[in-house]
Amino acid sequence: MENLLARIRRMGFLIVLGLCLIIYVGLGIIYVQQGPKQEDLEDQINKTLLIVNKPLPSMKELRAKHDEVNLALAPLEVPDTLKMIVSIAKESGIDVDPESGKFRIPAPSKPRTQKMGEGTYQILSFDRINAQGDYDDVMAFIADLDSGKTLETMVLKRVEVSQIEILFRDEEAERRAEFREVLTALAEMMVDNGITEIPNPINYDGGIASNDMIAFPDITTPAAQKGYTGTGSPNYGYTLAQHDKISADDTAEFETISYIPALNTVYYYTCEADGTVRQFDEADLDIANEYRGSEEIAIETIATLTIDFYTKPVAG
Repeated sequence: MENLLARIRRMGFLIVLGLCLIIYVGLGIIYVQQGPKQEDLEDQINKTLLIVNKPLPSMKELRAKHDEVNLALAPLEVPDTLKMIVSIAKESGIDVDPESGKFRIPAPSKPRTQKMGEGTYQILSFDRINAQGDYDDVMAFIADLDSGKTLETMVLKRVEVSQIEILFRDEEAERRAEFREVLTALAEMMVDNGITEIPNPINYDGGIASNDMIAFPDITTPAAQKGYTGTGSPNYGYTLAQHDKISADDTAEFETISYIPALNTVYYYTCEADGTVRQFDEADLDIANEYRGSEEIAIETIATLTIDFYTKPVAG
C-alpha cells in the first residue's frame, strides 16, 4: 500500500511538473508572438507622436497662405497669361521666337464661369498650344504646367505628344556637315595614331577656339613624345591637316597626312583630352555662341496642350 501511495505521489509530481512546463511553453510562445506586434504598435505610436507633436501653423502663417491663395486667384488679363506661358516655355529651353515656328499660342476662348463646391470660378482656356523642341525641353515645359510650379491655379487640362523628323537645310545644314567632318577626321586621326587621348589639346578651359586645322586639336606635343626616333623634323602635335604621322613599323620615319581637306574651317572648335569636340561661331569663348548638334536629321518632340487658368470672377 505504501509503495502504491509513493508511486501515486511520484506520478502526481510528474503531472504537476508537466502542467507547469506546458504553461511555461505556452506563455513563451505568446510572448514571442506578441514581440513583433509590440514593435509595430510602438512604431505606430512614434509616428503618431511625430504628427501630434508637430507645431500647428501660426495665425500669421495661415493668413499668409490665405493671402497667397487669394492672390493666385486674382483675375488675370490675357496679355499677362500669354507672357506667363511664353516665359515658362523659354525657361524650359523651347525656342519661342515666332520666326522659328516652334511655339504657337492660339487666342484664348471667351472666359466662362463654373461653380465648384461652394465657390464660383472664372476659367480662361488656351486650347491647342503647340510646343516643339528637344524631348527634355518639351517635357520640362509640360512638367511645370502639370505641377503648378509657376502658378497653382494654372491647370494642364489636356496634352498630346508626338515626334517629327527635322531635315536641316541651308546654313544650318552646312554648319552641321562641317561639325560632322571635324568629328570624323578627329576620330580617324586618333585611331590612325593609336592614341585614346589628346596629350595637349586646344580645350575649352583655354578660352580660345580654333579653326586652323594645321594646329587643331594639338600643335604642342613634340615629335619625340609621339615616338619619333629619326633625325628629321616632323611637325609637332596631332593635327587634322598636314599631320606628320610617325610610322609604327619604323619610328625613324614619318609621313604627312591630312584627315580633313580644309586648312581652315568656317566655325571654331575646342577639343578635350578624351576627344570631345565643341563648335563655336568665333574664337573668343567669352563672347562666342556655342552650337549643338551635328546630326543631318534630328528627332523633335511636339506637344499640343490645353491650359485652363482659374480665377475668382470680378464682382459686379
